Amino acid sequence: MLQDINVGWSRLLRGREGAMLGLISAGIGLHAFNQFAIVAALPPAAKEIGGTGYFSWAYTLYFLGSIAGGTGAAAMRDRFGARFILLLSALVFAAGGLLALSAPAFSWIMAGRLLQGIADGLIVAICYSLIPANFPSPLIAKVFAVEAIVWAVAAIAGPLAGGLLTEAYSWRASFLAVSPFVVLLAVFALTAKVRVTEAAPVPLSVATISLCLAASFVLSLSSVVTGGAMQAVAVVAGAGLFLPALKLDGRIGPRLFPEGAFRLGSVLGHGFWVLFLMSASHSVGSVYLALMIDAVFGFRPAVVGYLVVTMALSWSAVAVVASRITALAPRHRWMRAGALFQLAGFLCLAAAFASGSLVLLLAGQVAIGTGFGVAWASVNQAAMEAAARQERDLASALLPTISTAGYAIGAGIAGMIAGATGLVSALENGNAGGPAMWLYGTAAAGALLTFLLGFGVRLAKP
Repeated sequence: MLQDINVGWSRLLRGREGAMLGLISAGIGLHAFNQFAIVAALPPAAKEIGGTGYFSWAYTLYFLGSIAGGTGAAAMRDRFGARFILLLSALVFAAGGLLALSAPAFSWIMAGRLLQGIADGLIVAICYSLIPANFPSPLIAKVFAVEAIVWAVAAIAGPLAGGLLTEAYSWRASFLAVSPFVVLLAVFALTAKVRVTEAAPVPLSVATISLCLAASFVLSLSSVVTGGAMQAVAVVAGAGLFLPALKLDGRIGPRLFPEGAFRLGSVLGHGFWVLFLMSASHSVGSVYLALMIDAVFGFRPAVVGYLVVTMALSWSAVAVVASRITALAPRHRWMRAGALFQLAGFLCLAAAFASGSLVLLLAGQVAIGTGFGVAWASVNQAAMEAAARQERDLASALLPTISTAGYAIGAGIAGMIAGATGLVSALENGNAGGPAMWLYGTAAAGALLTFLLGFGVRLAKP
């Protein structure tokens, strides 16, 4: 078969591929923008309608819903069709937003966030699953470069839009900020000519999904319990419950995970581990980042926000440049270098908070973003293409869920370290160095393990 050489940006941005790129970008843009836009809304909402004691559950339930939607997405898509599930998910997402918008009590916001999490998990997983069937292999890195740009735009515009709506009207209005993405998703879902790979329909694996949700719920308790010991128990127990989910997958019902998932010795297994560890390591270092910048440097909230999104901006810029590299050998080198950039970035951040150096802070954020920019697209593509053809859609749909699980476990570990090191009191006393060394030292250890596992990730030959 002759290889299609028309794989430049012009092909990606027009015609059928352009419409598919619009669909995927609308889905991922909705996911990213929603995360950032409501940051300013939840604290005043909790104060006004009495939800301060349940504040973290707005995030916990969203995470649980996202895991549920992401793990069941491939089966739902194959049973009802991608277009129908995307449209239904857009409606469910809008219903969750309206529930939060009209909330007379914080429990309504919690319920709305759960609905939005389920819809978001379905949308992002289905968008990922459509990539390998709708774009030729040489275009996939460019697709991920575009999505990195979408993410960066959301990181900048989301807090701005949510904050302005909250200040000008009320916190309720900020739940409308994501409406354009909901509309765009519905429009592209109706107009794009969606292809799926020629694979057997994915059955709904109720047993394995239930085990994953149980593990996620126990893990989520680390964000709501107090005391370092209880947080440690929740993190260890939650992570441990994922093991029987993997072990019993396919034995007590249909398989959820593709063959080779998380198995060392397979490209797919190494790819899953690298995506999981990159996300978890970054989460360990990012959960308390804004709080630490504020305490150590004393910048205004807007400045703190833009220092935080420096990572996303660097990721986007580097991803666009990296997408121009097509030869396998240099792509492999840059892909494996991603974890080393992360490692250097975490060490810079530890030193920045210990010394109060703004230069090191910026260098660390840029290095971490560079690590994601040079590696993320290639690792995702390698994992997609390493799966057996009949399981490729399933593997692709699970990739964002694997990343979400990594961020959740990383957040739990960060909370455990914060509790053990007395992070909050240390920041109040101007002693950020010790907790920072523990946080970013742990993140650096994760990056080092990611680097070692990265040698098992290989891109398929064209």
